[in-house]
Formats: sequence, C-alpha cells, structure tokens
Amino acid sequence: MQGLTAWISSPSLEELRGDADRFYPNETGGVLTGYWADDANVVITAVMGAGPAAVHKRYSYEHDHVWEAAQIGLEYERSGRTNVYVGDWHTHPDALSGRLSGTDKRALRRVLLSRDARLSKVLMLVLFGHPQEWRADVRVAEFRRVSAWRWRRSLSIESARLQRYD
Repeated sequence: MQGLTAWISSPSLEELRGDADRFYPNETGGVLTGYWADDANVVITAVMGAGPAAVHKRYSYEHDHVWEAAQIGLEYERSGRTNVYVGDWHTHPDALSGRLSGTDKRALRRVLLSRDARLSKVLMLVLFGHPQEWRADVRVAEFRRVSAWRWRRSLSIESARLQRYD
C-alpha cells in the first residue's frame, strides 16, 4: 500500500465540492466508482452523491444505501463491467484536517468485511473546510495479518495522494 495514488478527474472533484457547498453546514457524502490500475494506483471514474433519501446532519450523514447500490450497478453496466465500487467520500464541515473519526474507521472495517463489496482495499475521501475552500484528504484501508502464525487481522489505514486528471 506504500505510495498509493488516487486519480480523479477535475470535473468529478468539482462535483464533490459542489455537493459539499450545497449541504453545508451539514455533512454529506456518497460513493466512488472506478478501478484499481495496479497496487499503487486507483482511478476514480465516477462520483455519486448521498441519494434522495439520505439524512444530512451537522456531524454525520446517513447513506441512501438502496439508491447508492442502484447507481453503482448502473455505472458497472455502463462501463462494460469495468468500473466498480472503490470507496466512499464525505465531508467534515469546518474541520481543519481530513483526519478520520472513529465512525469513519468503523465504516471502513464494515466495508472490508462485507461480502457484497468484495474488496481487499477501500478508499475514503474526506473533504474538509467550508464552502468555496474545501480541501481533500484520501485514505486507503486494508486488513493486514498481525503475524505470519496468527490469523488475527489488523486494520491498516494509510494516507494516499490525490492526483487530478483531465
């Protein structure tokens, strides 16, 4: 996982910032789809908002899981079964950093344990700040074995670099 780069198009990043502005001062978020180019690069090809039944609160938001699953399926079909769910994004309004909360870490663990997600790594992109000045922080999580002789897994979360493409 050393040196992971998450690639995102400028229009997609601006779409996320527009959603962040629209729901401020409440949190919002959604899902990221794309593909893992290799162990060091993931390409985000589409971003989706929280969905019409999402609940936006000051310090949290609840996904519209049914809507998100449908959108992921549509993107999968549209891309010729290439683009899949690669992670989530959400906002931390008025925060000074994109540091993950305990809730964020539990969400990453839940996704990695989900049979439906079928991921060995998952992204979490956090927009932090306030309207017109959102900054992005990206993390990648995966389970690592504690040792060669023990099956216990430890959640490893590392920073990733966010790189724009046009």
